[in-house]
Amino acid sequence: MKKYNLQLGALMATVVTLSIVPVRLAEGQGANLVSLVGSEIVIWLMCMATWLASYQTYYRFNLVKWQKIAIALLFCAVISNLFFLASFRMFEDYPLKSMRELPLWIITIRLSLRGLLLGLIMVPIIFLLETERERQAEALKRERDRAVDAERQKDVLEALVSERTADLEEALSFLGESQEELDHQVYLLTRVVASIAHDVQAPMQFIIAAAKHTGKLIDSKQWEQAAEYHQQVELSLANTAVLMQNLLEFARGQIHRGALHSDHVNLSAMMREKVRVFEQILDSAGNTLRTALNESLTVNTNAHLLGVILHNLLDNATKNTRDGEIAVYSGIVDGQLHLYIQNPVAAALPAGSAQTDRQGTPRQYIAHLAGDNHGLGLILVRDIAALLNIGFTIEAVSDKVTVRMIFSEFSGS
Repeated sequence: MKKYNLQLGALMATVVTLSIVPVRLAEGQGANLVSLVGSEIVIWLMCMATWLASYQTYYRFNLVKWQKIAIALLFCAVISNLFFLASFRMFEDYPLKSMRELPLWIITIRLSLRGLLLGLIMVPIIFLLETERERQAEALKRERDRAVDAERQKDVLEALVSERTADLEEALSFLGESQEELDHQVYLLTRVVASIAHDVQAPMQFIIAAAKHTGKLIDSKQWEQAAEYHQQVELSLANTAVLMQNLLEFARGQIHRGALHSDHVNLSAMMREKVRVFEQILDSAGNTLRTALNESLTVNTNAHLLGVILHNLLDNATKNTRDGEIAVYSGIVDGQLHLYIQNPVAAALPAGSAQTDRQGTPRQYIAHLAGDNHGLGLILVRDIAALLNIGFTIEAVSDKVTVRMIFSEFSGS
């Protein structure tokens, strides 16, 4: 009943009912108070019925507004007649004594006009109020719809922001990993540069000195010694070229952690290849190399990087050994392959021997140069071994240095 605005309807009915009291008193209807009060109650009820009927017309009929207003006014006229017919016998002066003496059709017209007059007061008020209420309701609905739409857009934006944030975090994580890989790559390449500077230094010193000495031998017509020096220079250049090629290919490979190509590598064949590179220096230093590796022994790793490791280990063992034996052998421990490279600890060169060696044979001169700058290659070996997931340790026991490499993936025995 709230939408019928009964409080306002009761107020309007009371105002209309009380407004005609002075007119009725002026006509002398106050002589019969019972009839006056009773007829006023009937008029008040008629006003309320008119109010409710107008509201019903507004809400019940799906018509344009002017049609609703016309129907509402028609109901007002009908209600005025109905209330007269239902109550005129109870109150002698209702609505007026003079009307009772008129013909019925005239009474009907006058009652209808009275109902229309009452409707012209109430119907516009009702329609204006309800139109305004609907307008406010529509405005409120639009606001709610906008609020719902804004909330939905907020959810969409939050989801989009969350998605973009997740993408950004993933991109930042990827960039962080890329930065780590780049840093690691730069670190390895700096080690390659250091290894090149270290491993090439000794043969380059020999080549420079041997070239100068060869020129002197040629000038003094010592052809046989000059030819021998020339042969040693040629072998040293070949070995240096092999070493440089390995290191440069490693640098050119653009290595990334976890992106290395692995293959089955025959350890015995690779060791023979590396030994050929060091034959000259081994012979010149009076060293022997003993290998005890099964011909079918293979490991699953990167062949190129393993070659760099073996080259540096043999180079380090050769530089630290004089007139001794370098041993290469393997063993199985706890289901893993252990590769050992063992050499004796070199004794210090006697004082004044450098000048004597320089004037000796080319082999002695090479042995002297090979003894400079020990151990720098082990830094590169350690880093590459970690990159290949190869265990790497160095032990010094009983005047012997043993390098151990541990492979988890291997075949053969």
